[in-house]
Amino acid sequence: MHNQIIDSIRKIKQLPPPSGLSREIVRIVADDQVDLIDLVSIINKSPAITARILRCANSAYYGQRGEISNVREAIIRVLGLGITRSLALAMALTSSFNIQKSAGFDAERYWFNAVTTASVAQGLSHFLRIRVKPAPATAYTTGLIHNIGIQALVHCFPEQMETVFSKKKSGRSLSELIHDELAINHHQASATLAQSWDLPEEIIQAMSSLDNSIDLDKNAPLVHLVWLSSQISDNLYRNQSDPLQGLNISDQFISMDHVQKVISDIDEKLEGLHELSQLITNGGGNS
Repeated sequence: MHNQIIDSIRKIKQLPPPSGLSREIVRIVADDQVDLIDLVSIINKSPAITARILRCANSAYYGQRGEISNVREAIIRVLGLGITRSLALAMALTSSFNIQKSAGFDAERYWFNAVTTASVAQGLSHFLRIRVKPAPATAYTTGLIHNIGIQALVHCFPEQMETVFSKKKSGRSLSELIHDELAINHHQASATLAQSWDLPEEIIQAMSSLDNSIDLDKNAPLVHLVWLSSQISDNLYRNQSDPLQGLNISDQFISMDHVQKVISDIDEKLEGLHELSQLITNGGGNS
């Protein structure tokens, strides 16, 4: 088993790091001082990412009147710098993965979970009852890419992941099923990628801790926040009548009233989030 863990992690680490445009996008995500001109300039270098950003800005989720025709307009009128940076990062990092190797991988569900987890995490981040809160932009970015390891595992181990997806209805968690096949889980894969790609340390730490959800407390606010947001997102995808079903939320971390408010806001935008995930899925080739 030990050797299998080493082999699995080694294969993940062998994935080529972002180069060229992708590395520039990683750099600007780590730079809170990046300005509009730099961001527009870098995104415009990629016709594929530009097209996907414009699809997102024009989606029903944002409800923008009048068509957005360029990246600058998308940032100023609709998305803002933070969300645009995060979307560009997710698109750049997943662009080299061939997820078509696995028929069982549900790309639309993956992106719904990504954008919904990001939106919920950003919304909840404003209301945490702790002294040092994660920045809303960091919460959004971490939520958006917290499961990126799934795509990496599909790319590296398509046959094993196909076996995993065939057992989805077994009642066991995805993390357990992946661990049975590969001796690591998708959270470990996500953290390994984030580290080898030099993403911000705060994001790496959060990704590496997500599989320790039982031990979450207010001393790990970003981890707790993204884990909670991901669970809510999954319940929303499965149309649970109560998106908080089965979740134990500490009142010391955040009040239930604030959680309900954020969920209510997201619930009104669910149709738009589904459309947004479809646009990202269908507009991105392999990713």
